[in-house]
Parts: sequence; structure tokens; C-alpha cells
Amino acid sequence: MLKSTQTLITIVITTALFCAFVFTSAQRVEADAEQKHCLALNIYHESRGQPIMGQIAVAQVTINRVADSRWGSTICEVVYQPYQFSWTHLIKNQVPREGYHWDLAQGLAQSVMTGVDEDNTDGAVFYHAGYVNPSWNRDMTITTVIGAHIFYKD
Repeated sequence: MLKSTQTLITIVITTALFCAFVFTSAQRVEADAEQKHCLALNIYHESRGQPIMGQIAVAQVTINRVADSRWGSTICEVVYQPYQFSWTHLIKNQVPREGYHWDLAQGLAQSVMTGVDEDNTDGAVFYHAGYVNPSWNRDMTITTVIGAHIFYKD
């Protein structure tokens, strides 16, 4: 029963997000193309296959880092700061190959950048997959867990 309720909630949330994206896309201001591309790549490589809310959370961490002086002042600077996101130095061919996930990542990047999707991480600037336990998280506060990722702020 619990599993079917969780599945139903996931379907409702995904449908609502999709409808909000489709029906408000004409009203939104277009995000800067280069920055949107960098954010979409980060969403795609860091969280494709995760729940929609988890992909939004990854995007929000990137945006939160832009607002924090410890990282770059643009999305692309944050994404490509050395050793912050593993895909940027581990994947040689970074061109997205899965069309559905790439299209979704681009749409989510647009909606996060234009404020349609609010911060669902409570200001997190760090995250990692739940199957690892990095040393850097010892003194941090968990803000949320979404899908396979644990989100933190310090």
C-alpha cells in the first residue's frame, strides 16, 4: 500500500511539474542560452534518471553556489570549477546521448533559472549520492534527501 501511494504521489508531482512547464512556458523570460546549457548539462550528467524533484535539487545546488562567493559568479563557472562535479573531469565526450533526458534537463534548467521551480533544498550547496560517505560532510547539516542524493549546507 505504501509503495503504491508513493508511486501515485510521484506521478501527480511529475504531471503537475510538466503541466506547469508547458502552460507557463510562453510567459517566461528566456534564460541566457550559454548558462542554461551549462546547467542542463549538469542536471543531465549528475541526476538523469533521478526523480524530477531530485533533478531540480541538483540544479538548485548549482544556482545556490552562484550566490555563494566560494564558487564562481556564473552557472558555467560553478559547473566547470575543478573537481566540483565529477562528470566534468571523468567524461570525455560530454554530449548528451539520451534525447528524452536531455530535453527534460533543458526544460528543468529553464524553469529553475527563471524561478518557476523554487529551491527545494533549503539552501544546500553540497550533495552526494547516498551510496558514498565523503569526509567533507562531517560537520554539515542535511537539508533533504531526494532520490539517490543527500543535500547539505554548512
